[in-house]
Amino acid sequence: MAQQLKTEFYVSIKQIKAMKTIIALFALMLAITPSFSQTNKSIKAVAVTDVSVASVFGYLTGYTVTFKNTSSKTIDQINWTVNYYDNAGKLIKSEKESFNSDSFVDPVSSGFEKILVRSPRVKGASKAQVIVTGAHASDGTQF
Repeated sequence: MAQQLKTEFYVSIKQIKAMKTIIALFALMLAITPSFSQTNKSIKAVAVTDVSVASVFGYLTGYTVTFKNTSSKTIDQINWTVNYYDNAGKLIKSEKESFNSDSFVDPVSSGFEKILVRSPRVKGASKAQVIVTGAHASDGTQF
């Protein structure tokens, strides 16, 4: 009986050492894996302050983008291009999007932010890059 307890204890220590090795290898793999950093691009009047994505079962199912009005005018339209990338940084798809305050959404006052949600459902994508391509102020000014 005493020998059986020693054997069980010895096996559990072996298992712990094996788990430590597996965890160390996994941590090393995460540290070595190349990462792709998305760089969002802004224009003079509108800054992209945040982009968050949601992925489910290999699909990018949605993203949230926060725009900040950096101009002194009220912005009633924002145009942007969104690029979808996989984990390796390969471009999967590119789409043009827009926000227009006529579509039941208030315009963005000077210094304020607007959070918009989109649900594109892009297979294989895990990252989204937002590039602001233009903006329109309520007084007619184009940026």
